Amino acid sequence: MSAPATSKRRQLSHVLLVSYIGLVLFFAVFLLGASVGTIRAAAQAQARNEAERSASEARRRLVEWQREPAVVADLLIKQPSLPFYLQRGQFTKARALIADVGKTSDIDYIGLERQGQMIGQVGLRPPTSVAGLAFGKRSEAWRIVRRPVPYVQDVFIVVAQRLGDRLSQRSDVEYVDVRLRPAIRQRRAQPDAWTAALQEVSFTGEADTYEDIRGTAAVRIVAIRDTDGRIGALLVASVHEQWMTRRILEWLGIFGLSSLVTGGIAFALAYLLAARIALPFARLTSVARRLGSGDLSTPVAPPGTFLSEPVALAENLENMRARVSALTESEREQRQELDVILDGVDEGIVGIDDHDVVHYANRQFLELVGRERSDVIGRPLQDTLKPVPSSAAAGEGAIPGLPAPERYFATDMMRPVIARRLRAAEDRHVMVVREENAIEAARGMRDRILANLSHEFQTPLSAQIASIELLRDHLRDHGDEIAMRLADAQYRGSIRLSQLVNNLLDSVRIESGEMRLRRAPLDLISVIAEAIELMQPLIEQRDQRVLSSLPAGPLLVGDAQRLFSVIVNLVANANKFAPDQTRIWIEAEWAADRVTVWVEDEGPGLPVSHTVSDLFAPFKRSPHEEPSQRGTGLGLTIVHAIVLAHGGVVKVVEPLRARGTRIGIVLPLESNA
Repeated sequence: MSAPATSKRRQLSHVLLVSYIGLVLFFAVFLLGASVGTIRAAAQAQARNEAERSASEARRRLVEWQREPAVVADLLIKQPSLPFYLQRGQFTKARALIADVGKTSDIDYIGLERQGQMIGQVGLRPPTSVAGLAFGKRSEAWRIVRRPVPYVQDVFIVVAQRLGDRLSQRSDVEYVDVRLRPAIRQRRAQPDAWTAALQEVSFTGEADTYEDIRGTAAVRIVAIRDTDGRIGALLVASVHEQWMTRRILEWLGIFGLSSLVTGGIAFALAYLLAARIALPFARLTSVARRLGSGDLSTPVAPPGTFLSEPVALAENLENMRARVSALTESEREQRQELDVILDGVDEGIVGIDDHDVVHYANRQFLELVGRERSDVIGRPLQDTLKPVPSSAAAGEGAIPGLPAPERYFATDMMRPVIARRLRAAEDRHVMVVREENAIEAARGMRDRILANLSHEFQTPLSAQIASIELLRDHLRDHGDEIAMRLADAQYRGSIRLSQLVNNLLDSVRIESGEMRLRRAPLDLISVIAEAIELMQPLIEQRDQRVLSSLPAGPLLVGDAQRLFSVIVNLVANANKFAPDQTRIWIEAEWAADRVTVWVEDEGPGLPVSHTVSDLFAPFKRSPHEEPSQRGTGLGLTIVHAIVLAHGGVVKVVEPLRARGTRIGIVLPLESNA
């Protein structure tokens, strides 16, 4: 887990440098974002000015364009030969005259009109011969001048000139378009923005500038009047959106270039400042690394810097080095003293971790296992000590408040030893090891003998009980009362003997710590009923009567076989200690989180000298008050151990009905049952 965390760490100089650059970039982006609106407004204003300037220049060109046809017309009517030709009807010479004038000028059309008919014309004919501004089918603009020929009645000179692209011939400004278009003569009901603007200028005659119409940044519309003062056309100068976009990009480029230069200067300054700030911290890091490697003899020198923090940190490191050096020396002396103490005790001491790997062993432990220190340290405990299967050193050797001792064999010497495991820390354990004495060896042998005898007795007893049950069924059909009574007595004795064997086997398991519960949902009322049914022959033998109050309840989680043994032992004690022809009460009381089973008899009650610990102690008996059918003294011990294993308690209270004994077991109800 340490490698990924280390790879994510960064040097202080890098962090400072990135922080400075980040701040500069942040302010640059902030200023750019704040200035975008200002830049756009400035570009919009410039587009508006450009549209107005283009319209003004186009109007000047338009005036020049309008003057040219008038000059040509005036020139023709001042020719003395033209009236002379027309008065004498020499139309061919008149046509030749206007043709010569047309060739020497840029006029598109010259015509002679008499009484509404053209008697001679040169060039492309305009859409009309009426003086003023006119527009063709493709909205091309014409300037038409009409002059009467002097001295000739009803004859007029018509001079027309097309506008063409004269208004937009500008190479210095791109995306600027200047056009002349007809004025709107009739208002529309719901015009769009563009039509509304043209319509407004057409009817008011006042020039105006509009923004964001038909993909234009700005458009200037000017009314053009004819010689009679009537609005004949509209001069439209528009600046496209691309023009403003280019201006915005140019200004942003200038801003970005200046920001880049400023950022470069800031980067250089940040690099120098970050290096100067981080240098003393880097030196202190190497000092800390040296201290961490164990070099506590070299003093920590204060760094030469203008910052107060590295100097204070160096002073603290020096103080810490001095204290750690003193503590290390003190710990070394205490460790040597502790080693002498541990080597002087009679028991072996061994330290292990959570994986049972040995990290310490005193001299006595090495002598017990017959090993050298190098053969034990850093090796698994199993290489030195082998646990003894299915046994423990509990019982008389157990000390209240301490873990039960365990039995081992030294692997090389096969020497039996007793060890007690104590937790020293989260992942550290200490084992106190001593050689097994004769009493503990005898107790272990007793446990093995009892376990073997119990197992050996259990199989033939089970077969014998089954055979007696078959014999009873056979005799019940033949009516032989004497044989039936003998078979019943044999059956009761077999049940009693089976119970004693089971108690011995359970006691060995309890004392060795090998009793395990098979936890599963069970019906406690059914378990109690089966136990009463098993004990019924012994109860009938003494003419006793069982009074049960067993209301149904929820399932509980536990070992049905062990709880069956608990009920059998409680009923067996009541049957054994209570006189003949008495009653035994068995009751179940259900609560929200527990169930209590009470067994009460009419016997002599518990001896006054018995304490609660004596009552549940193994092999504790009261021979002066015990009935003729003697037992092993293990029944209540087994009851107590099994109930505790289920998380319950055993209660002994005053009887409710008569002089006797009232014992109850309280078992918890688990939610997942």
